[in-house]
Amino acid sequence: MTGSLSMEAKMLLAQDARPQLTETKAAERLGLKPGTLKRMRNLGRGPAFFKVSRAVRYDPTDIDAYLGRRRVVPANEERA
Repeated sequence: MTGSLSMEAKMLLAQDARPQLTETKAAERLGLKPGTLKRMRNLGRGPAFFKVSRAVRYDPTDIDAYLGRRRVVPANEERA
């Protein structure tokens, strides 16, 4: 996917030392199809993301935070 990026976009992505996940890798981590993640993003839902030119990238800590906000503890487990 990075082959279609401009030189400026490649440089911006390379300057960020944090690991970045592609849309496909982020979707895998979430247990979703890439198209589902894209649809969520277009609807203003889902984890935070970065967009440089046409490239969409996800920070793994944002993926983990998103999953953490969706954690459901069954009622009977809370009382134990």
